[in-house]
Amino acid sequence: MTCQRSVEVVSVSAHALVVKSVAHSLCASCLKFGRCRSDWLSRKSAGQTFEIPLSEPTSVKAGDVVVLDIGQQSLTGQMVKLYAPPLIGLMVPIIVGQMYGWGEGFQAITSVAGVGLGWLFSRYWTRTFQIRINQ
Repeated sequence: MTCQRSVEVVSVSAHALVVKSVAHSLCASCLKFGRCRSDWLSRKSAGQTFEIPLSEPTSVKAGDVVVLDIGQQSLTGQMVKLYAPPLIGLMVPIIVGQMYGWGEGFQAITSVAGVGLGWLFSRYWTRTFQIRINQ
């Protein structure tokens, strides 16, 4: 199964497409849930644009409406990469602190630092998002 989303191409460069989300109906995979399972563009409103890096030349031009397509396995992998590092950064200092008798204040400080580092790591790790563009 795949998740699909229609976007309008705003501009094209040699290395990226700038697109904006357009109103769409749900793809067949998401129809049974009544909403987009991934919500992978939910933080992007219809008026905002975002950039999709290109790894090879494309025949798409400004004004075209294309369908972005992502596989379920890829989407699940991206969600794990996005949420696991901050969660691990939160939990590990608490577990280690309990094992070694750290004070609660120190556990809280290290957990906040762990969440921050986990968030930075997940932002870096999720940059390799594979999106297919269907014309």
